[in-house]
Order: sequence, then structure tokens, then C-alpha cells
Amino acid sequence: MRRKFAVSTDVADEARRRVLRDLHDGVGPSLAAIALGLRAARHLVARDPASAGTLLARLEEEVHGAVGEIRRLAAGAYPTGLARLGLAGAVRAHVATLADRHPVRVVVEAERDLPELPVAVQVAAYRIICEALTNVVRHAGARTCAVRLWCADGLHVEVVDDGCGAGEPEGNGVGLDSMRERAREVGGTWAMEDAATGGTRIAVDLPVAGGV
Repeated sequence: MRRKFAVSTDVADEARRRVLRDLHDGVGPSLAAIALGLRAARHLVARDPASAGTLLARLEEEVHGAVGEIRRLAAGAYPTGLARLGLAGAVRAHVATLADRHPVRVVVEAERDLPELPVAVQVAAYRIICEALTNVVRHAGARTCAVRLWCADGLHVEVVDDGCGAGEPEGNGVGLDSMRERAREVGGTWAMEDAATGGTRIAVDLPVAGGV
């Protein structure tokens, strides 16, 4: 006899939203970086074929990485980079993939010894930073951007650029909502405002009590 089980519509909708958000926040920035790399490679082909070939080889590896990320998301795992490099290392690795693909100079400033952080907080911070950087590269018209991480009664994250300011570009609402939701889910806060020196400041405060 076939047995049927009812699934709450709210639960199913929440699961669907989670998968869609994880794809947007996880694979989205990776694919955006690959697209930037392909554009850079196209410009390099005529004047520097060797560099173009090197970049294309890296992009091939990153495509495989994006495929792996989809598989990890489907399995419910958290990004491999976090397990291998820690939060600051994973952020620096992501910034390094973007370095030769756009004119924005991104620097990462992190405390040398961040404390042990809950996995959910690491994932939230990492996803928020990646999404914020994607927005900076695509929409801000910035020349420089700083990513700062430190702990003082919680994990604090800042992403500050010198671009066009904190207005919400058309079509970019999903990313902003996703960052807010990421922070809220771990009991933290997220804010976007005009930076004191011009551009945009994203500020995130996440609780770290209790460890992993």
C-alpha cells in the first residue's frame, strides 16, 4: 500500500526559498566572477594570448568549483573554502578570484586570530560578503573597496566602497533581501548606508556565543 504524507505548505515554501537563496548567494557570486573573467580573457586574446590562456585555465577550474558548490548545496554542506581556510582565508580567496577581472581594488582587513565561530555564523558572514562584493563590482562604480572583520562581543563585518552611494539599484533587491535574511537567521543585524567618505557601507553584526 502506498502511504501518503502531507507536507506543510509553509515548510515546503521555506525549503524552496532556502535552496533558491543558497544558489543565489553561493553559486551566483562564483558565476559572476567567472563571467568577469571571461570578459577579461576576451580582451586579452588579441594582445596577450598567453595570459588569456592562463586565465581561461583558471576559469575552467572555477567552473568545476561552481559545479561542486551546487552539489554541496544539494547535500546541505557548507562551502569547502570555509572548512579549509577559515572565514578570513575564504574571503581572501574569493577576493583573489576577482582581482584581475574588474577595476575595483579590494582589500581584506581581518583580525589575525579570529575566535572559533559557529558554522552558521561563518556561512552567513561569508555569503553576505560575497554578495556585497558582487554588488560593488556590478553596480557601485567604485575604485576601491574594503572588507573588514573583527570580533568584539560578536562578529562584526563591514564592506565599504567609494562608489555611487547606498541607493538600491533596480533589479538588485533579491541580493539585499538575502543579506538581511542571512543576518536575521543567526540572530544578527544588517544595515546599508552612505559611507562617511562617500560610497556605500554595509555593516553586519552577528552573535558568536556558544561556539560551533
